[in-house]
Amino acid sequence: MEKIVITSYAQLKSQISQLRTDKLNQEIELKILVNEIIDSLSIISIMKTTIQELVKDKEVQIDVIKLGLKTSANYLLEKVVGRNRTVKGFLASILIEKITNSLINNNSVSIISGLTNFLIQNQNK
Repeated sequence: MEKIVITSYAQLKSQISQLRTDKLNQEIELKILVNEIIDSLSIISIMKTTIQELVKDKEVQIDVIKLGLKTSANYLLEKVVGRNRTVKGFLASILIEKITNSLINNNSVSIISGLTNFLIQNQNK
């Protein structure tokens, strides 16, 4: 900060006015910076950024699709075989679940491309 020599009342008033203007400008800049920091640190902003990055990742997309396929297969098994009805049903559902999970894990790329083609064909109709 530079030293300013004030010799008159008019210069004093002018300098006070200039300092007040500088102070207001600095306060506005500070508010903007604080709001930007708060926005960047907010949980919602962090989650939004993280989700956007995850959605772009092909490996995560495949894992989500696999999870959906496994969940759908388990739901269908639950309804068809009736896991909680008998011991046979329970054992059969576990066996079928292991087989379907194995098929989904080994053929996930083929299943995904088949579903994608199916959805594209249905959108064109």
